[in-house]
Amino acid sequence: MKKILIFEYITGGGLIEKKVNNSLLYEAQFILNSLINARNYQIEFFCDYRHRYKNKKGAVIVSKNNAEILYNSDFINSYDYYLPICPENYLIYYNYVKKIAPDVNNINLSCASTILMTSDKLTFKEICNKKNIPNPDLFDLFTGNKLYIEKDRTGCGSTNVRIVKDNKSYKNDRIIEKYIPGSSFSISLHVTHKSYHIMSINRQIIQKKKNHIKLKALVVNIYPSFKNHLYNFVENILNAFPKLRGFIGLDFIEYKGELFLIEINSRYTTSMSLIERCKKKNPLDYICDRGKNIAGKSCRLELI
Repeated sequence: MKKILIFEYITGGGLIEKKVNNSLLYEAQFILNSLINARNYQIEFFCDYRHRYKNKKGAVIVSKNNAEILYNSDFINSYDYYLPICPENYLIYYNYVKKIAPDVNNINLSCASTILMTSDKLTFKEICNKKNIPNPDLFDLFTGNKLYIEKDRTGCGSTNVRIVKDNKSYKNDRIIEKYIPGSSFSISLHVTHKSYHIMSINRQIIQKKKNHIKLKALVVNIYPSFKNHLYNFVENILNAFPKLRGFIGLDFIEYKGELFLIEINSRYTTSMSLIERCKKKNPLDYICDRGKNIAGKSCRLELI
């Protein structure tokens, strides 16, 4: 039985000495639960000393007195596999992987430079344009009511995203891109150096309120009419970012049959937490290539 260590940043001690934001805690706990209750594995997990799971079997308590355990390569390498899950905002995930990668040898993660490319949305857009990956820059705006999206340059998900009427404002920590009036989707992938698996295709239910955009809900494991076109789309993205590894989320918009890549989340995402409910197959099974990738049913998760 493989021994696996999980580090979910919000619940696992990433916010030691800081107040935990309740808006982040719901998704963080949902992600953690999807992994630590997996059968067929011996699961242990870093746990913030303030979290209610501190007495749960497998909890490795993290406090201000031992916070360096999160970087202790000898401890981490004592497991068969290590899965860190950190947010991308403020380059938290990039900085963590950059620090541990030289000494930790039981991970299947994108390299730090690739994480930086995908976390910095300006750099990400430049690479997409260079590699001819369809993205908002390639969308033809209507001649009439032109709209744009403004978001954090190193933001996470739909946090602090809003619709604006022009692309003239400029801030170093924000970017502006064309608004595409299509339907929002994501693809959950597991990528190795040899191949990839599409874990699920997901519909994103978007809420627009006072020019702000938020992710309201997820419908995981759907079967869209354009599914057969996704393989070329995914393979072109993986060719453009050849060092993507592990759990990867691709956010895209479909508009009149065309697919536009919005973001790459080079980490475990919330939608992956519903895989077992949809397919009776735990996400960790993709790491071990355990069992067949059955079709399964669709499942919905309300986020706000």
